[in-house]
Amino acid sequence: MTQDDALRTQRDMVGSIVGKIRHDSFGTGPLAELRRMDPRQATPGPPTLHRLLARYVADERLHGDGMQRWTLLIHLLALAAPDGFRGESSLGRGLFTAGYKEGRLTRLLEAPATDFPVLLPRMLRFVVAKGGGVDAQELAQLVLSGGDDRARRRIAQEYYRAEAAQPQAA
Repeated sequence: MTQDDALRTQRDMVGSIVGKIRHDSFGTGPLAELRRMDPRQATPGPPTLHRLLARYVADERLHGDGMQRWTLLIHLLALAAPDGFRGESSLGRGLFTAGYKEGRLTRLLEAPATDFPVLLPRMLRFVVAKGGGVDAQELAQLVLSGGDDRARRRIAQEYYRAEAAQPQAA
């Protein structure tokens, strides 16, 4: 990775990864590798993961728990690819639209970041199975920040805004 690459923003890095795995030339084999990997494992992971990290993620972003967070994010992006990205829909709105129950949302928002490798893939599989999508950048903010309060609050706000926009049942 060159010095120019190191200056790229998180948004740029995530956008590049999404663009790569959504493209037809990425192939079903590498996508399947990323979907099958277990982000909880301390093992190095498949070559496809390391190829994406080497090409698109600045080395300084991988220090500390950065490697685990980026591994989880790439796993989630693979689960959503190719059609599970909806840039115009926030994560909270996508959850509400997919029928994600309030109790599940509460568990997700109250969970420690250490539970994300289990909870987030389940959540994403649910949304994609219902034909929904997520905003990759918002998902990245949640994962890479370690679930900071601002990211969680935004998801909750958008979920309840979507709920409020629904016509009331008679």
